Amino acid sequence: MKFAEDEVFYRRIAEDIRAKIERGDLKPGDKLPSFAEIAAEYDVSSTVIKSAIQMLKTAGDIYGRQGKGTFVSSKKRAQRVRRIPFERGKSTGSTFAEEMKKLGREPSARLVKCEVEPSGADIARVLGLAAGEEVLVRQRHMTASGRPVQLATSHIPMRVAGSIDIAFPDARPTVMYERLAERGHRPVRFSEEITVRRPTQQESEFLGVEGGFPVVEVTRTAIDAEDVPVEATVNVLDAYAWSLVYEWEENQDG
Repeated sequence: MKFAEDEVFYRRIAEDIRAKIERGDLKPGDKLPSFAEIAAEYDVSSTVIKSAIQMLKTAGDIYGRQGKGTFVSSKKRAQRVRRIPFERGKSTGSTFAEEMKKLGREPSARLVKCEVEPSGADIARVLGLAAGEEVLVRQRHMTASGRPVQLATSHIPMRVAGSIDIAFPDARPTVMYERLAERGHRPVRFSEEITVRRPTQQESEFLGVEGGFPVVEVTRTAIDAEDVPVEATVNVLDAYAWSLVYEWEENQDG
């Protein structure tokens, strides 16, 4: 297929590729041909194809994985649901495993790091620590049917954790909260701070997100009855793969 090259040419190619996706000729997860192969199909330069591919990536129709190519996105996004206010004994929202299973994917979370480190400036601010004060850092690689989808890093002040032993055996967050409760630091409320930013090199390599495309950073802070922050978990998500959902009821006393 050959088009006349003009100032909007790459847009017409992008629209043609999008039409293939909408027809089902290209399905979610399918790998696109190389730039050279697409350029040959449309009889244009690779530069034009790069512009078309960039347009589709920006719209979320496709995504790139470093060193592996470009793939068709799924229109189904995982939802990260949070219910406000938090009520003890009731679900505060959906879990990672629940959301992956809703999408028909097999969830997995692997502990890749557990060690004591000086706190960085951002974590020290969130936890109310002195700069460089020690924290227990636990990092997980979270995947869905083998595809990396979330990077989760927990930080617990060592004065709260007591020792690194509190992290073992490895457990989900609710079990960790029970262990903190045994040390007199039961979380009774939570806050979340949401930031959209470019990924770090480590995040790009794990999530397969190219450096120019966004990730969502959700920092969840657990706070005990004495108003002391006892854990800060930084969750980094592919912005095109997730939606954040917050639910609350009308204040009947207002």
